[in-house]
Amino acid sequence: MKFKPSRRDGLPRIGCISQIDNYPDVNFTTPNCLLYTKFGAVPFLTNDIVKQIYGLPNLTFASLNFLRERFKVFRKFGKGLAQYSGLGIPVILFQNDPTEAAVTRAVDKTSIQVWAVGGRLPVTMEQYADCVVNALPVAFQMPVDNETSFPDSTAPTKKRCQKSVQRTRSYASMLEEIVASNEKLQKIPPLISVAGGNDLDQRLRGITSVDFSRASGIVLDGFFHESLEGDRSSHLETVFSILSSVCSRFPPHLPRFLTNLWQPDEVVRACLCGVDLFDGSLPFRLTRSGIAWLYTAYRKDMVSSAWICFPLQAEDLKAEVYRQPMQPDCPCFACQRHNQGYVSHLHSVKEMLAHILLMIHNSTQCYAFFADLRQAIADGRVDEFAEMSKAHHFPEDLLHIDLTIKTIQNGDFCLVNDGGPTLSLTTQYLADTHCLPGVDLHTGCMDPYSYHLGCHSPDVVMGL
Repeated sequence: MKFKPSRRDGLPRIGCISQIDNYPDVNFTTPNCLLYTKFGAVPFLTNDIVKQIYGLPNLTFASLNFLRERFKVFRKFGKGLAQYSGLGIPVILFQNDPTEAAVTRAVDKTSIQVWAVGGRLPVTMEQYADCVVNALPVAFQMPVDNETSFPDSTAPTKKRCQKSVQRTRSYASMLEEIVASNEKLQKIPPLISVAGGNDLDQRLRGITSVDFSRASGIVLDGFFHESLEGDRSSHLETVFSILSSVCSRFPPHLPRFLTNLWQPDEVVRACLCGVDLFDGSLPFRLTRSGIAWLYTAYRKDMVSSAWICFPLQAEDLKAEVYRQPMQPDCPCFACQRHNQGYVSHLHSVKEMLAHILLMIHNSTQCYAFFADLRQAIADGRVDEFAEMSKAHHFPEDLLHIDLTIKTIQNGDFCLVNDGGPTLSLTTQYLADTHCLPGVDLHTGCMDPYSYHLGCHSPDVVMGL
């Protein structure tokens, strides 16, 4: 996997990732976001729907927690996560899911911790290597002590930031010994993890001790900006200041990945600091909170608000909402076929279709946002774009709401196989996965290790 920036003398950067092993036709332009997945699938959506979304990224974000919990399944499957998911899109493997906060701090000298459906799982370096080999990603994040990002009332101390650098370096040394004796792992390029919390000195110390010669990219991890006291602004200023300093010291031919930063205006600021790629979790975050993104940059039809919150309030349920889509100029399936009133009704009665339609719309808007960001950089209008993006900062209190749990717990849905059984499944456990279960078409039984329809057959459809 190679990254070629089109400009080396200034920020923000525009570039292209190409020459990906086993995917020679994939070219991924930056700045951009990855196709975010949970448990190997795009949340709420089946594969046939995913492939119809405008501007779909052709690199996938996946996290280690699902692989660690289903290790035996992936080892027996033997074809990697891209084939297991049914999407066939190259996968980049990261240590943690940015939408799943750790319950407590639990790293130690020899293992990291991931949080899966079954709870906390320790991952030794040997297990980490096995998960990477079984996932067959096109690149993987090196293990990191990133608990400096743990939500707290205050930022981590200098000593804690220093420990994160030491442990990250120790993890890398242990994993490099395993790589030296594992031919399969040697063929998978690593993404170097840079730790150190919000301490610039420790970040720079971590950089000086890293050998970038074998790396295919850099992951900036462990930033603290989620204060329990609700004041993010001061911590974010520190984060952006550190990003500017450390990005100037990275080799220019390596793409820089940043996870757990997803507000549109913050994404633009990170790009101005030198970041190239983001986790792509914003559509999922908005959808589970019942928010439709009305992204309007460089569009003819402007609207008064940057989002709609569903279900609509009673005073907003006027006749026109049953004649208007969520966004008139949006090309997505949800806006072309359905109106605001119908989407609001689906949320009111807790139908899972509400989140499916919202995920289609929010994904379309998110990918359009990154396309416009790249165009703004190319046209020299990035400052104007950054100012525009401030209107698209979503309220933190709204995004802490999760509407999907009640929806999925209260509703049953059918999985229909042509010529086979029709199954009505109570989906209590889906509250943890936000994905559809798989079905063994030979037995008609639910497969607890598959979380979406694409794993088995395109003949399976969802009856709603």
